[in-house]
Amino acid sequence: MTDRDVLRAAARDIRTMMRRQQAEASYLAGSWVAPPAELLALAVECDDVVYSQIVEAPDLADRLAEVLGDDWEPS
Repeated sequence: MTDRDVLRAAARDIRTMMRRQQAEASYLAGSWVAPPAELLALAVECDDVVYSQIVEAPDLADRLAEVLGDDWEPS
């Protein structure tokens, strides 16, 4: 089971990454672009686990490492 503080930090960093990607895509498109759905879903999943809305999926840590990188550390 992943620590709640780690999941909170991961959700925060994923949302930061999501907003950056959305801003870059919107700039290139010249209009508003929706945020990447897969990043939003992963951040919401982290929140849901933190607040005991769902049980942590066995592959959540792997998916977080895939998005945030193996060397990611919570800040």
